Order: sequence, then structure tokens, then C-alpha cells
Amino acid sequence: MKEKKPLIGFFPLFYNLAETGRAVLVAKRYMEKGGKAIFFSHGGKYEKLAKNIGCKIIRVKPIYTEEFIEDLWKYSRFEKRGAPFSYNILKEHVEAEINAYRRTDVELVVTTNNFPCTISARVAGIPLISIAPKVIGRFTKYPDDAEMIFTRFLPGSLKLSILNFYYPKSKTWVRPFNKLAKQYNLPIFDSSMNINKGDFTFYTDFLELLQLKETDIKPNESFIGPIFLDELFEKESTNKTIEKQIENHIKKPGGSILLTLGSSGTKELFLQILSTLNKTSYNVIAVYSSILSKDEIPSYNDNILLMNSVPSIKKINEMVDLAIIHGGQGTVYTAAYAGKPVIGLPMQFEQHQNLEMLVKNKIAIIESRRFFKEEVFLESIKKIFDNYDYYLKNSQKLSKKLPKPQGDIIAVKKIIEILEKTLT
Repeated sequence: MKEKKPLIGFFPLFYNLAETGRAVLVAKRYMEKGGKAIFFSHGGKYEKLAKNIGCKIIRVKPIYTEEFIEDLWKYSRFEKRGAPFSYNILKEHVEAEINAYRRTDVELVVTTNNFPCTISARVAGIPLISIAPKVIGRFTKYPDDAEMIFTRFLPGSLKLSILNFYYPKSKTWVRPFNKLAKQYNLPIFDSSMNINKGDFTFYTDFLELLQLKETDIKPNESFIGPIFLDELFEKESTNKTIEKQIENHIKKPGGSILLTLGSSGTKELFLQILSTLNKTSYNVIAVYSSILSKDEIPSYNDNILLMNSVPSIKKINEMVDLAIIHGGQGTVYTAAYAGKPVIGLPMQFEQHQNLEMLVKNKIAIIESRRFFKEEVFLESIKKIFDNYDYYLKNSQKLSKKLPKPQGDIIAVKKIIEILEKTLT
């Protein structure tokens, strides 16, 4: 392994912070073991994270415009229906990706939800590893994003049964993939849920949170646990003045709240939540990241402390009383390990199911972003603070149950094992 130092190609969604961060940290760990890494990209604002660890980036057509990226977000939030990739666009992805692999002579491809890889890597004859959250095909609470005009008239139990029957079998995104797969003599996909699976799939989840059993693990699948991203921003956020400012704000009398919606949150929802919290006495740390630009920030009362970035979301989550999150896997596990209650406003089905895991452990309340109502949202916050000992006890119980998070380390160990088998 040390002699050959195989070159691995990483292919994340560079417009998505969580997907990029996972790929970058796994690449960093792989290079620390003596391996070589290169990144492929269709463009995105987080390419700098790969550059920061000294990796070369090969840009692959099509290069995404801001408009196309926004469309992809809308499809993921079900604000647009149908498949985000047409046959022609998907074919352009696949052909350019195959050429990129062949030009660089990568031995293996690791993707974090760049779906065209599921065809391009296999056509190129290169082993494909997919690193992604586990999608659970069953809901216990009907998601607001699944509501349509006619579903509002159906009994809750009936529409939940229909959704649980249909969702795992859904082929919404499949048609262009299967059309192209047939042309390359590849097996077709039986559902949208299987498009992101590789020859080997690493789930950044723990069975303990998902409440699954060892027998639920399929061949060529591994549950490696979450990959936290704080390490990637330590050098950018070492300002002690900022840390002290946050500590002083949280120490003020009254309940403290962390608000973070990751990179998938919308400006509209973020501002709605802030406007609501601005009318309360809660001390709020609101991390807006890429959701807002500086000229879009309104004025708020002294109980709101707005930050573009913070030294560590993990540390702040441990310091505050309550986290308000979008339900991305990173924020869900960060809150779970912090042992603090959560209010979640999911932006997509995956995030809804992530939050359901916290609800099952009796530490969270799911609220609606699509039908956001100020009074309902405030009532949920009040419910948690009025019953805080109950929620805190359950949160700490879950925190102690979860294994140590080493997803990036475990991923690289398994990658090396795969390389040793495929290179012999």
C-alpha cells in the first residue's frame, strides 16, 4: 500500500458543504496514510476546502451555474417535481467524467452523492465507493413536503401508509439513468433510492440512532458513523474575540438557542425564524454561513448574535440549551452528541427522517418550514423549556449510547482494504 500509493479520485457535490466536507476529510486521512488523492468537480463554492488540504481539482463538464445549483436544491426540497437531470445533461456528465478518470488514471472513485458517478465509474471499470447518509424508506410522521391539494383531505394514517408503500419504490429520478445504463449495458436501477449506491456503500450513520440491527446491514454496505467537519474550519475561526463574544452572549440570563440551517437552508426560512426569535428573550446564536450575504442582514435586538462562521458548531451546541436545525445529518449528530434537545425544520425527505430518529429518542420536535407559523413555532420552543428536565435527560441518555464518531478514519481503513483486494 505504501509502495504503490494508489491515486483515488474524490467526487463530491462542491455546492453542498456537508457532502464536500465528508469527502475532504476522508481524502485528508487517506493522504496521511501515504495515499494520493485528486478531486473532480462540476463546480461549487466549497472547492476551496479541497485546495486547503493540498489537493488538485479537475473541473469536469458541465460546470454548474448558480441557477442550475439552485434548481438542484429545489428538486431536493420538492419545490420542483420530476428528475433534475435530463437524459442529455446526464449523458454529458457521464461522458466527461469517464474521460476525466481515464486522463488521471485513478484506481478508485469515492463519491459523496454525485449521482452520475454511479454510471461513469462503472463504465470506466473503476470501483466506486459511495459515502452518504442512510435513507430510511419508512416515515412515522407525514412530511409537509409530501402534502398536495388532495392529500389534505385524506386521514393521516391512510396517507402515511400510501407514502410508506410508494416512497421506497419511487422512480422519480430513475428514467434518464436507466436509459443511459441500458446503452452502456449496465444493470438498471429499480428505485431512486438506489441511484447513490456504489459497489461499496459507506453510510455515515450509526445503527444505534437509526434503531437498526446488525442483520439489517447488506453485503458491501458499512455503517461508519458521522464525519464532523469542525477540523476544516479551525484555522479560519481561531479568533479568540469571537469565542469570548459567544460565551458572554450565552451566559446572559434566560434560555440559550443555537440556530443553524447548514448550506441547504433557505434565506426565507432563516429570516422567518430570526424574526420570530427577535420577539423573545432567548439568547440566540444564529450562524448564517452561505445563506445570507452581509448586505441582507436586518437589524435585530441584543438577544440575537449573528455569526457568519463560528470556531465550532459542536462546542456551541454543547453550551446552549436548545438547537434549532434543518435536520442535515451533521447537525442531527452534532446535537445528539451534545446531549441537547432539538427543534427541526426539515428541508427535504432525508432531513425529515434524520429528525424522526431524534423524535423516537424523545429529544426533538419537528416543525414545518413549508407551513411555518410563528405561534406554533414559539409553542414548540415553550414546550421544550417547560419540560426541559425531561428532554435533557433523554438527550444525555442518547449521547452516552452513541459510539465514538470516527467516520473518516473508518472509511479510509475500509478503502485501503478494498484497494488491497482489487489491486492484487
